[in-house]
Parts: sequence; structure tokens; C-alpha cells
Amino acid sequence: MRRPDLTTLLIPFVYFIAGATSLAGVATTFFYKDDIGLTIAQVQILGSIAIIPWSIKPIYGMISDRVPIWKLRRKPYLFIAGLCGSAGYFLMATVVNGFTGAVTASLLSALGFALADVLVDGIVAEKSRTQKEAGKLQTICRASLMTGAIAVSYLSGVLVESIGARNVFFITGSLPIFTSIFALLMHETPDPAILKTSIRTFIKNIRGLCTPALLWSILFLFLWRSTPTSGGAFSYFLIDELKFTPEFFGTLSLVSNLTAILGIVIFRKFLLSLPLRTLFLWIVILSIVLSLPTLGLVYGWYKIIGISPQFFAIADTAIGGALQEIGFLPLLVLAARLCPKGMEATMFALLASIMNIGLGVSDLGGAWLTTIFHVHGATQAMQSDYANLDIVMWIAILSSALPLPFLRFLPETRDASEVTNDYSPSALTGGINATDPLKSDIV
Repeated sequence: MRRPDLTTLLIPFVYFIAGATSLAGVATTFFYKDDIGLTIAQVQILGSIAIIPWSIKPIYGMISDRVPIWKLRRKPYLFIAGLCGSAGYFLMATVVNGFTGAVTASLLSALGFALADVLVDGIVAEKSRTQKEAGKLQTICRASLMTGAIAVSYLSGVLVESIGARNVFFITGSLPIFTSIFALLMHETPDPAILKTSIRTFIKNIRGLCTPALLWSILFLFLWRSTPTSGGAFSYFLIDELKFTPEFFGTLSLVSNLTAILGIVIFRKFLLSLPLRTLFLWIVILSIVLSLPTLGLVYGWYKIIGISPQFFAIADTAIGGALQEIGFLPLLVLAARLCPKGMEATMFALLASIMNIGLGVSDLGGAWLTTIFHVHGATQAMQSDYANLDIVMWIAILSSALPLPFLRFLPETRDASEVTNDYSPSALTGGINATDPLKSDIV
């Protein structure tokens, strides 16, 4: 009897498992703050370091292509990826007691997820022959990710209070093992022919693709992702000043993931065929305006309105969850449409790495801002100080406008059949189409 080919299930399955590991999200916040006493700057630096495995994704693609294991290029590496992802969480559950241990565990876990991600990225990019197709595939990926996250969102807070952060890491570590099991079940035909392309040839091929439109797009993607964030400082503020509990953080995670699904639906139904330039412009404007409720938690606007900070935070999170997805999906569409035929996996991995490096720079920028403005959480030696948190947040919010001057250099990403009766500036620039392709969470 012929074995069923499970490869078609690879994309949603890997993304679902990745989403389900957000079970450790709340546990990680409280573990860093209360259990091992990391500072706000250390947390954001740690986040930046954890981006490193995601920033070298092309290397994984080259290794899997050039160094088959038992003449197989996918199954063994997917099996290894699942084990690495699990090992990082198991280390957090057992031996991590400080910054160095947290770095080691985060790097190992991130390596596993990044490696698994590379194996499915090529499939997605290869099928993204039009902007609409790219958008539909990316929404499937993100919907699978969000579905996994929704399944565990509320539990992520409840379990921290009931069994402790380390035990939550134990449970989370078991999830990537299913990726390894999936790898054993999927079918792959052994390939005796090993790719002989040299590193020098690879670099030459990449250099030959570096058109002005591609380089401007890379600069835009990097700037979009590298503006500083105040996430670590804001989370510590919610715990120290507003006394948000792990259970309530789980509630916020659930709300965010549910509205993220709404954002995916909105993008798929109404925004797929719009010029990306137009989308990015409005996303920046809306992100600045809709960040005001977050500032309201710092300024205490909920007192003026006469509601609890928890209700205020839920409303803010509901808005932010949808907008985050609407802002992130166009980045994935742009990256997918920049991939030339025949090099989809390599180019998508390269572009994703550039965006992830930008995300690491963003965390470092946030750490620098909290340091120079003396924003820090409570420790045994000193009290918390959030007097300048609003300044850090204003800088982070307004910096999101920095990539706007480069919008006009982005190429047209829609196929010719998708541009009908469209006289927007992006439609008049020519750019790319399905026959001539030059072509914001971790990519």
C-alpha cells in the first residue's frame, strides 16, 4: 500500500507547533523577572541575541541542500529541528539560573524553530507567483501560527500561577517533539545527486540579482523592523505598577491572538490587491494613532474614564493584535514577491534574515533607550523607576515613521493582471510581475 505524502501538511503543521509554543510566553516574562532577576536591559538584549539563529537562515538552506543526511535533505534536518526546539525549553525547565543560561537555552530553541522554518519557506515562496497568491499563502501560514497560539493563550497565564514557570517550560518543550515525529512520517525520495554549487558561485548569483529595486526594498524592510521598541520596559511596568498577574497576561495573549485572526481575515478579504506602498503608509499612520491607548496605561487615562486598567489594557490589546497582523503580512508578501524563480528558498531566507537582524537591532535600541532614560524594574537592591517610560514609548512610537521616505522606491509587487484601472503612483512605476520577479513576531 502506498504511503500517503504528508509533505502538503508540512506548512500549517510547523506553523501551528510554533504558535503553540507561545504557551511559554507568560512564563518567560515572569521567569526572567522574578525567578532569575534579569533587568529590563538584559531582557531586551536577550531578545536581540535570540534573533541570531533567525538571522543566518540562508546558511541552513545551503547546508541542507549541499550536505544531505542519508541522501535526504528535509527529513533528517526537520527531525533535528524538533529536538533542538525541545532542548532549549527543557534547559529552561531545569538548569537555567541566570543570564548566560537563558542565552544558551534561547539560542538552542531558536535554532530549532529557524531550521524548521527554512524547510517550509521555499515551498511558500515557490508558489507565490502573484501578489494575491503570496498573500493567500502567507495568511494560511499566519492563521496556522495564530491558531496554535490561541489554543494555549489562556493556559499560558493560568499554568504559571498553578504549576510554576519551570513546569510550563517542561510542557512547552514537549511540543516541538511532534515536529520530529512528523519528520519520521513524511515521505522523501533519496537524492543521490549532491548540489555542487560553490560558495563563490552562490555569492555571484546573489550579486547578480542586486538590482536597485531589490536593494531599496531590503533597506526598507530593515528600517521597518529595526525601529526601537519599549516592549520589555512596558511589560515590567504592567507587573510592578499595575500589578497584572500571570493569569491576566494569559488573557491579554488570548485577546491579542483572537484579534490577530481578525486582522488576517481583513487582510485576506479586503487588502490583498492594494498597492503595498499604500498599505504601508496607512499602517504607519494607524500604528501611531492607535498606540495612544498604550500610553494611556502609563498616563493613567483609565482613571479619568472611570474604568479599570485591566479593561483598558484588553481594549488596547484587541486593537493592537489586529493591526500587528495587518502590518506584518505585507512584509511577508513583499519578501515572497522579491524572490526570483529558481532561488525562492535562498532569497526568501536571505530577506527574512535581514528583517530578523532588524528586529534584533530594535531590541538593542529599546535596551539603549531604557538605559539612558534610567527606566528599570524593581529589584532587591532598589525600587522600580518608570518616571521616563513615557519618553521611551514616545520615541519608539514616532520612530515607526522613519521608513516612510523610502516608500516611493518600492517596486510594484502585483502581477499585471492584478493592476486594473489603478492609477496610484505604485502602479505607474512598472516594477515586477509574475514573469519578471525581482522580486513585521520573527520571520
